Amino acid sequence: MPYTQMVIWFILAFFLKGKKWRRNFFILGMIYLLFFSNRFIVNEVLLFWEIAPTPMEALDTNYETGIVLGGMINSLREPRDRIYFYRGVDRMNHTIQLYKQGIIRKILVSGGSGSLANPEVKEARDMRRYLLMCNVPEEDIFLEDSSRNTYENAQHSSKILEEKNMHNKKHLVITSAYHLRRALLCFEKTGLKVDGFSTDFYGHRRVFRPDHLFIPDPSAFADWHLIIRELAGLLFYKMAGYI
Repeated sequence: MPYTQMVIWFILAFFLKGKKWRRNFFILGMIYLLFFSNRFIVNEVLLFWEIAPTPMEALDTNYETGIVLGGMINSLREPRDRIYFYRGVDRMNHTIQLYKQGIIRKILVSGGSGSLANPEVKEARDMRRYLLMCNVPEEDIFLEDSSRNTYENAQHSSKILEEKNMHNKKHLVITSAYHLRRALLCFEKTGLKVDGFSTDFYGHRRVFRPDHLFIPDPSAFADWHLIIRELAGLLFYKMAGYI
C-alpha cells in the first residue's frame, strides 16, 4: 500500500548512511506523499473505477432476488441489542428501497464470518435482523451465512437459488460501487443471470478548488487502499480461476 511504502522510504532516508541514498529515498517519499494524498487524483481514479449509479426507473422490474453482499456491519460490537453499521449501510438501505418499489421480489443476504477468533458470528444474520426491523416479511428473506469472501458469496448464493429453483431467473447483485466489478465477475462465473446495482460511492463530482487540487489530504490514502485492494483481488481471483 502507498502509505506503507512512503513510511519505508522515509525510514530509509533517515537511517541510511550514504548521503545520495538518503536524499533519493527522501525525494521518493515526498513524491509518494504528494501524489497519493492528492484528493483530486484519487477522485479521478475512483470516478473511472466505480460503476456509476443506475436510476431506479431504468431497472428491469423482473428481478427475482436482490443479492446484497455483506461488509458493512460490525457484528462483534456489544451490546448486541442493536446493529452497528459501517459507512456501507447504503447496501442495505438501497436494497430495501428496491424491494419496496417492487423491483426485486426477494432479498438474499450474503455474508458469513471473516473472523478466525469468532467464526460463529455471522454478518448475514444481522442483515436479516435489520430487514425484519424494516418490516420486510421473513418469507421474502433468504439467508446465506457461510461465505467468507466475494467468491464464496457467489458460490453459496448460487447453490441456495438453485435449491429454490430460481437459478434461471434474473437477479440483481447489490454492493459498493468500488467492489461491484469483482462481484459481478464472480456471480457470472456461477452461471447466474445477474445485473449489478452499485451503492456506497467514494468518488464524487469534480471539484476544482485549490484545497482539493493541491493540499494533501490523509483520507486519500484510505481510498487508494480500496482501489489497490480491488485490483489485487481481481488479479488473485483471475489466477485462482474464480473469475
